[in-house]
Amino acid sequence: MNEQEARTAVLSSHPGWEEVRAVHAELLELAERVADHEVRDRLRDASRRLAAAGGPPPRRPQSPKLSPRELDVLAQVALGCTNAEAAGRLGLLPETVKSYLRSAMRKLDSHTRTEAVSTARRQGLLP
Repeated sequence: MNEQEARTAVLSSHPGWEEVRAVHAELLELAERVADHEVRDRLRDASRRLAAAGGPPPRRPQSPKLSPRELDVLAQVALGCTNAEAAGRLGLLPETVKSYLRSAMRKLDSHTRTEAVSTARRQGLLP
């Protein structure tokens, strides 16, 4: 583990980071409920900025392009939600959540939910 990774690990284990992660997930959830496109885009932008502030810059030249819904689902999983809980929060069916999660995992080259969240955090996609 290099110095930047060690620093990020210490910072992200701080109890306050759980609140930052909860706020990030809430912003993404609210964005999907807003009909006004300008407000929705501003909420998504705020959540991206929050995620970027929480971690190191991406290690790879290009991070995988995740859809807004894939990020929504990953944010809920990062909070410890089950597929059914994430579905209820996002207004989706559990099978739809499962599909978004599988797609995000494939794009992140992850084999588990936890690995996908960890990879997304390392790449600055989640706080």
